[in-house]
Amino acid sequence: MKVIWAALRPPARAAIGALLLTGLAHAQTTVSEPIRTNQTWSASGSPYIVDADVAIEAGAVLTIEPGVTVRMGVNANLVVSNGTLRAEGSAATPIVLTASSDIPGGSPSAGAWGNLSFQEGTSTATRLEWVQVNYGKGIRIQGASPTLNYVDIRNSSGAAIQMDLRSSPSGVGLQASGNAVNGISVPAGDITGNVQWNLRGIPYVVATGELSVGARPIINTVTPATVQQGDTIDAVLSGSRLAGAERVSTDAAGVTASISAGASDTSVPIRIAVTRDQPTGKVNLVVQTSAGLVRLPAVLEVIPAKPTVRVTSMTPSYLRIGASASFQMTGTYLNGASIALPQDSGIALSDLVTTETTANFKLTAAQQAPIGEKALLVTNALAPDTSATVKVSLVNGAPAISTDPGQISIAPTAQANSITLRLSSVDVIAHDLSLALDDPDIATVSPARLTIPAGSQQAAVTLSGLKVGTTMLTVTSPTLATIKFPVYVGSIADGTVIGPILSAPVDVRVFFAPNVFNGGVAVTGKPVGVQVFRAGNPYEGTATFSGRPVGVQVFSTAGAAVGEVSTYSRIVGVTVKKTQ
Repeated sequence: MKVIWAALRPPARAAIGALLLTGLAHAQTTVSEPIRTNQTWSASGSPYIVDADVAIEAGAVLTIEPGVTVRMGVNANLVVSNGTLRAEGSAATPIVLTASSDIPGGSPSAGAWGNLSFQEGTSTATRLEWVQVNYGKGIRIQGASPTLNYVDIRNSSGAAIQMDLRSSPSGVGLQASGNAVNGISVPAGDITGNVQWNLRGIPYVVATGELSVGARPIINTVTPATVQQGDTIDAVLSGSRLAGAERVSTDAAGVTASISAGASDTSVPIRIAVTRDQPTGKVNLVVQTSAGLVRLPAVLEVIPAKPTVRVTSMTPSYLRIGASASFQMTGTYLNGASIALPQDSGIALSDLVTTETTANFKLTAAQQAPIGEKALLVTNALAPDTSATVKVSLVNGAPAISTDPGQISIAPTAQANSITLRLSSVDVIAHDLSLALDDPDIATVSPARLTIPAGSQQAAVTLSGLKVGTTMLTVTSPTLATIKFPVYVGSIADGTVIGPILSAPVDVRVFFAPNVFNGGVAVTGKPVGVQVFRAGNPYEGTATFSGRPVGVQVFSTAGAAVGEVSTYSRIVGVTVKKTQ
């Protein structure tokens, strides 16, 4: 019998439609249990009705043939938790995942079912091609890397694809329409492993926050977190990955911040200054580090100004036992302040003079004062209920400085000679030294400035002799007494240094070969104990002495140089030369 559909009345159409749907119902396949063995959803069993969460587990493979329709029940999810999903349709026969209400006469809506979800156990062999995903909550990828080619996501209540920062999905030809976000939503956070973003066709979207490649710097605390109007404080930012901190800024015109010395990977010292007219309230900080920006909303609070005793610096920071030194504090509300010393510290305070921002005074340490840090307590009746503490280190007496070798004797060859400057003992503070020669025409010293660090005992310098003579090496330091060392630059005969003479009696011996030096010898200056030899017999040539000759004998002996020879002694001022 031939039925003409257009000629049927509406009740008849409904009845025939119900019969047709009944026939279709007999062809559908219902799935509501986990898939733990390999399965194939074939076109002949389509549509497949998933009325509960279905997970692919135990390494199973689910294959969905081209043209299959999968209808998902309310809030049902299709999850690949430990296995493989192969859903490879074609342009002509796509695979469709949709809501159970997506039928003739139905009214499907966004979010009618859950997610198509790929979890960490998803095999890399998972592959979707020419698949439509309709009316759900989108595709979710967590720690997985499936391949998605020509996947079309429509009418999802969330993003078309939600992906965490551990996943590396790939694919081409993706499409998205009618979704809350027509793209691939990635969260703010840190990418700490190697991942690849290879999905093409729709964009990756970071909705809020910051995405960092590598672990982001973190600041946990700011100490202190309050600052008064008109005040300047030193604070510390504590956290992780803070190395290379470059700058810190605020969003308040009257609050400035700068990075102080001593930053590390876990802490950054900063100085914060607030103008007197800066309104009270919370202030945001932004810190730039090598690992990225850190934004700290409402982390600092400006509070109303009140009288506060504060010490921002004190110089010097140490005092030697058995010595006196002048000190200066800087800070606020110091005018009229009192400074209290610890009991039995062995330190006495005198000559205190204060202003609003400074306190000058003298500290004297007894010879038997115990070594270590001593806390000075600063109070002021004009700033009640406030105080400041500053520490001074009580250290041993200043060490002496010497040279190695103890007597500096070099040749006038302009060559560098290494000299060691040595402290008599290791000190707890660093010593900055300045070096200079009285006569730079006789010798030079390098470097002109150096430091012996705290805990070290010596440093090396080089001296170069330029001409015969004697000069003084002067070593000055703000922490050590000035000291001078003689530097002797002697002459050379036949490659051998002749002098200088460093002790009395001088006993200078100048040798000449026999029968070749018959001229005279001149000894000038103050010749004390000078002897000029000839082999076995007193020298018979002419000897001329100026100054005050004492015990001078002239000799000759074999094996010595022929020609002019001279030697010089600063101590007795002797020069011996051949005159003919």
